[in-house]
Amino acid sequence: MSSTRHDEMMNFLNANLAKGFEVESLPGDASFRRYHRIHLPVVAEEGKVQMTYLLMDAPPEKESVEQFVHVCDILSETVNVPDIIARDVPKGFLLLQDFGTTEFAHLIADDAEHKDGYYTKALQTLVQLQSIDTQVDLPTYSDVKLEQEMDLFDEWFLPYLDVKMSPNAKTLWQKLKQTLIDNINAQPQVIVHRDYHSRNLMADKGSDALGVIDFQDAVIGAYTYDLVSLVRDAYINYDEQWVEKRIHEFYKMIEPSVDLGSFIAQTNIMGIQRHLKVLGIFIRLSERDGKHRYLDNIPKVMQDLLTELTWLKDHHIDGVYQEFLVWLETFVLPSYQKKFQKQLQAAQS
Repeated sequence: MSSTRHDEMMNFLNANLAKGFEVESLPGDASFRRYHRIHLPVVAEEGKVQMTYLLMDAPPEKESVEQFVHVCDILSETVNVPDIIARDVPKGFLLLQDFGTTEFAHLIADDAEHKDGYYTKALQTLVQLQSIDTQVDLPTYSDVKLEQEMDLFDEWFLPYLDVKMSPNAKTLWQKLKQTLIDNINAQPQVIVHRDYHSRNLMADKGSDALGVIDFQDAVIGAYTYDLVSLVRDAYINYDEQWVEKRIHEFYKMIEPSVDLGSFIAQTNIMGIQRHLKVLGIFIRLSERDGKHRYLDNIPKVMQDLLTELTWLKDHHIDGVYQEFLVWLETFVLPSYQKKFQKQLQAAQS
């Protein structure tokens, strides 16, 4: 952090908090935002206690907080999102309610015996999110956006493996993308968090409800997107039988107009779009931003992509998915297995 940015941050905190606070800077995430935990001693009936807040620090030349504030207002009546205590939108500072330090990922790791119950709560929270009226001022998950995200696979992942598409492969790629977009657009449309997974759900220290964070990229899109993000989390690996149980559980919660098999197909179709995107993003985070730790998560994402394509092939859902799976297995997986040998061995150990 530059000295100028530090001074701006301290001016903001001094203007909104009593004296005596301490700033604890937290590790960064995949964005340009930084977070700081603010410790403030206060006098209460039980004596001196520590109040804590989170400071979102988003340099305006890199990332705006306007959409975070806007989406927070939309979600706050229905979903447990952090209260905004103070704000300076032009300078990119938000003082937020602090849910605490326990991510959903910690809950399920530290209390594995009850992990299914925690996932039930996460699915129930997702139902609440999807209950919000879509007649709100949020962008739609447009065809252009869906395709741009999938193109990250071609723009970043394949070059990293030194794989180039032949003319026939390019034709197949265009067919796959258009089929995915058509299938996704046919699904019911809801508010989509877009990153609904174990690192963006929190155990709220002041409530039994799960806290939901990192929602600023919310859009109106397919009702299976956030479900995929949760049950095929890039950072957690469960077997396919467990994943299908959670999909079935959500299916019973929302009672969609399709049968269970069709709903699983919809979920896997949505997953292909998301995992093509994530493979590209993780390489971009490593190559462009120097965040090489995301390479360790590539094997899980590739495993999910292959699982989804295989399921659709086995259930005879449009031949393009089988064609693309064959192309991956023939032209991509050999280079992938060589390039990610270390990560694959670590994932299997």
